[in-house]
Amino acid sequence: MNEDRQVTIHYNNGKTLKLSFPAQIRNSSAAVLEGMKKIMEGDKIAIEAEGRLIVVPWSSVQQIEVTPAPASLPFGAIKNAKVVE
Repeated sequence: MNEDRQVTIHYNNGKTLKLSFPAQIRNSSAAVLEGMKKIMEGDKIAIEAEGRLIVVPWSSVQQIEVTPAPASLPFGAIKNAKVVE
């Protein structure tokens, strides 16, 4: 079973960065929530990809999409929404 995750970072300038990666935290909803909290509270996200370190400041990010969505979401997240374009 493939447990890879995908993330798409949409930058303010209209460009996107798409990445695939293995699950980073397994079997602990509390650990997933804590990890998400730390990432969202910081001023940047650091990603190691293919031997490179990519540091993305949140100030240059319009939105970020993670697929599949984690089973545990931060308090206040709207669940079961549908994108209507």
